[in-house]
Amino acid sequence: MGNNDVIIIGGGPAGISAGMYASLGGLDTLFLSKAIGGQAWDSTAIRNFPGFNFITGPELIERFKEQLFGNLKLAHKVVTVTGIRKSGSDFEVVSSSAETFRAKTVLLTTGMKRRRMQVPGEVEFSGKGIGSFHALAASRYEGREVVVVGGGNSAAQAALGLHGAGAKVTLVTRSYTPDHYLQEKIEAASIKVVTNHRPARLEGTERVESFVAYDVDSRAEMSFRTVMVFVEIGLVPNSELVTELATTNRRGEVKIDANCRTGLPGLFAAGDVTATFGKRILIASGEGAKAILAVEQYLENLTDKA
Repeated sequence: MGNNDVIIIGGGPAGISAGMYASLGGLDTLFLSKAIGGQAWDSTAIRNFPGFNFITGPELIERFKEQLFGNLKLAHKVVTVTGIRKSGSDFEVVSSSAETFRAKTVLLTTGMKRRRMQVPGEVEFSGKGIGSFHALAASRYEGREVVVVGGGNSAAQAALGLHGAGAKVTLVTRSYTPDHYLQEKIEAASIKVVTNHRPARLEGTERVESFVAYDVDSRAEMSFRTVMVFVEIGLVPNSELVTELATTNRRGEVKIDANCRTGLPGLFAAGDVTATFGKRILIASGEGAKAILAVEQYLENLTDKA
């Protein structure tokens, strides 16, 4: 494909916001992502996004998609990006289908992925009773016993979403730290919360049948019958594409300056994949917009030097 001004890689809030600003700014833009929405899909209740007293993640993402691809007609491809390389003064982006795309700049907005428990049975039962929470699939667990592992906001939102869909939910965690309003909702819903426990293993035959955790102090084990284990124990950045092009910190987050620039000219990053403080939909959206403003300035400087 021909040379673009910018290729945006990643379909979460940062990438969507960047795509909007790039389109409105008249940049020759290509938007590449294997899925649209990122972690926002998992949010059952967003109360901190301007213009909405309440909206779910899937609803917000659908509005983003309509604006970006329906109204603005942004050029996009649903692909998995497997590599980014510098080619002269430009960049080449390679997909899993062996397609190569060229651009003067690249903006990485690949977000984060789920952290694994690293316990026996986790790999064996992948797709067979263990996974992450998605609001659109919650209804399939109505009347069934499920376990949510984790003690932060994501775990609390998953527990509430499943409870609201009629599931019998147990939340198991080492430490319990959701925002206060989420704790109040958990308590009001009478969702069972088991604290001071760590995952031990998954048990079952063809599918997960029970989740075993142990008390951190006594080491005593507790078993929970379940048809599904939802792992919500944190996230790690999807920064593998740029580990040889940019600097990352010990958590794997891409280091950027105040203008979303990495150390490599023309390579920008925004959103949860970066070391920017605050992993929130609104912050990621703002960073995506800011990154495109920085891209525009970079391209203007290239033209001035030509």
